[in-house]
Amino acid sequence: MSNNVIIGTAGHVDHGKTSLISALTEIDTDRLREEKERGITIELGFAYLDLPDGKRAGIIDVPGHERFVSNMLAGAGGIDIALLVVAADEGVMPQTLEHLGILHLLGIKQGLIALTKIDLVDQEWLELAEEDLREQIAGTFLENADIFHVSSRSGQGVAELRQALIAAVTSADEKKLSVPFRLPIDRVFTLSGIGTVVTGTLIEGKLATGDDVELYPQEEKVRVRSVQVHDETVPEAQAGQRVAVNLSGTKKDEVERGNILAASGSLYPSYILDVDLRALRHSRFQIENGMRVHLYHASRELLGRVVLLDRDLLEKGESTFAQLRLEEQTYIKYGDHFVIRFYSPVETIGGGIVLDPMANKRKRYSQMDDFDIMRSEDATERLNLLLKNSALRFTPLNELYYRAGILSADGQRHLETLVQRSEALQLNEQTALHISAMEVLAQKCSDILHDFHQRLPLERGVKRESLRTQLLPRAQLQVSDRVIDELVNLEYIEDRGGLIALRSHSAALSPEEEELIAELSSRYQTEGFSPTATDDLIAEYDKKYKLDQILSRMLSDGILIRLTEQILMHHEYVEKAYEQVRKDVDERGSVALADFRDEIETTRKYAIAILEYFDRMKFTQLSGDVRVLLRK
Repeated sequence: MSNNVIIGTAGHVDHGKTSLISALTEIDTDRLREEKERGITIELGFAYLDLPDGKRAGIIDVPGHERFVSNMLAGAGGIDIALLVVAADEGVMPQTLEHLGILHLLGIKQGLIALTKIDLVDQEWLELAEEDLREQIAGTFLENADIFHVSSRSGQGVAELRQALIAAVTSADEKKLSVPFRLPIDRVFTLSGIGTVVTGTLIEGKLATGDDVELYPQEEKVRVRSVQVHDETVPEAQAGQRVAVNLSGTKKDEVERGNILAASGSLYPSYILDVDLRALRHSRFQIENGMRVHLYHASRELLGRVVLLDRDLLEKGESTFAQLRLEEQTYIKYGDHFVIRFYSPVETIGGGIVLDPMANKRKRYSQMDDFDIMRSEDATERLNLLLKNSALRFTPLNELYYRAGILSADGQRHLETLVQRSEALQLNEQTALHISAMEVLAQKCSDILHDFHQRLPLERGVKRESLRTQLLPRAQLQVSDRVIDELVNLEYIEDRGGLIALRSHSAALSPEEEELIAELSSRYQTEGFSPTATDDLIAEYDKKYKLDQILSRMLSDGILIRLTEQILMHHEYVEKAYEQVRKDVDERGSVALADFRDEIETTRKYAIAILEYFDRMKFTQLSGDVRVLLRK
C-alpha cells in the first residue's frame, strides 16, 4: 500500500494558481519563457509539498486558459486531491466550471478551495464571491469543501491552506502497489549525456531502475536506466508519485506525450469501449448519437464517435451506458476515467468510466443489462458475463481478466468460484467455457451423432478424431478432447472404447446381420492377400446400402482394415504382412517391393497397398527403392 499523493490545481486562467503554488512551496512551476512573458501556464508545471514525516506530496500546476485545457487534462488524470483556485476579484468563470466538471468526471473525490487575490477586494465583495462560489459547487464533490481566503502576494491564509493540504494528504485513500505499473507520459525530452527522459504520474504499481518495460502503443521493449522523484534519483518509484524516467533502447523522436510506459504485456489494444457516460451540466452542447468527439484518457488525446445505445440525445447532466468507437488504437483499462470534448469548437461536454476496454460492437437498444453487471463491484460476476458472451471464441483467460478489471494473479480464484458453482468449465490454463456454451456444444454434438447414427445405424459410434473436427474444427486438440470428455461426464454422450455415440443409440446386430458378417469374414480370410475390390463385392451382393453398413461395422470392429478405398483386408492378413516385413528387415536390413510381393504371393497392386498403409501408420518409411522399419 502507498500514501503517495498528487495535488492538482484547477481554475480559470490568471486566477493565481502558479503564484499560490509558489507561495505554498517556494517553487516556480512556470518553466517556459513564453509562460514567463505571458504570465500564464501553458504546459504542466510540477512542484512538491514537504510533509512533516519527511515525505513529499507532488503538485501539478495545470493550465487554466481555454486553449490549454488539453494540457490540463494530461495532468489531471493522476490527481488525488484537487485544489480549486478562484480569484476573489473575478469569481467563478467559464474555465472554473469546466475544470470542476473535468475533476468530477475523472473521479476525484477529495479537494479544497482557495479564494485567491483577497488583497484586491473588500470584505463585502469577498463575502459575495464566496456566496456565489458555494452556489456553483453545490452538488459536486467539493460541495462541503473548506474555502480558504488567501493572498499569494501578502502571504495571508497561505500557512492555513498549507496545513489543510497536509492534513488532506495524510487522510487520502491509499493506493495498491500489487498491480503492474502504468505511467502515462506527459513530457519527453533529452539531456546531454543522459539520453531520452520521460515524465508522468505513476498511477499504478512500482517502477524500479533496471526494469525491462514496454512503450505503448509502439509495443516496444525498453529498459529503465534511472528513476527520479522530485528531482532526486531513487531506486524505486511508487504509485502516486511524479516520476522522471531515463530510458535506454529508444530515441526522443520515437516517444511522444500520450504514450504509456507499462509492464511488458500488461496492456491490450482496443478500438471500442463500453462506458458509463455522463454529460456535463454546464456544457453548451448536448451529446448526440453518432457525434464525433475528442477523447482524453490519461495523457492521450484521440478521436472517436459516441454511440448512445438507448437514446438519440443525452441531455446535460444526465448519464447513460454507451459505446465509444475510436479512430485510433488505444490502451485503456477497466475502471479508467476519461473526458470527451465537442469536436469543434473544442469544449468539454462529458466523460465517464470504462466498463469494458475491449468491447464488441453492439446493436442499439439491446443488451443493456450487461452494463449493470459490468458496473457492479462483483468481479466474479463480471468475469461470468464476459465468459458467457465470449461463447465459443475461446478468448484467452488473461484477456477476459483484463476486460473484467481482474489481476491475472487473482483471475484463477474468481474462475474457480464459477467452476464450483457449475457455471464454467476450465479446459486448460488459458481456456474456459461458460456452461451455456457447453449446452450449445452438447446440442451440436447430439446433431452430429444423430446424423451419423441415421446414416450408419450398425456403427457403434463415430471415431473421436472425426467428431473432434466436426464439433470444434478450429480448436486445439487438447481443448476439443477436454470438451468431449466433459460431454461424456455430463452424460450427454458415451465413449465406447474410442467410439463416441449417443447414449440412446443401440448398434445391436440382427441374426441375419451377424450371419452376413461371419460369411464376409470367412471370405476375406480365404482371399487372404488378394481380396475382392469393394465395389465388386457390393455389386455381387446387390445390397449396396446394407453391405456398406456391414463393411463399415466390420472396419470399426477391427475385423477388416482399409488399405485403400477399394481394398479392404482381413486384420489377420495385415498382421501376417507386417510379420513378413519385420522378417525381411531382420534378414536383409530392408524390404523391397518385388521381394515382398513374391513372399506373400500376391500382385504388385496389393503389395503396394499394404506397404503404403504401413508407411501411413509410420511403421515403415520409403528409403530409395526399399523400405526400412520405423517402429515395432
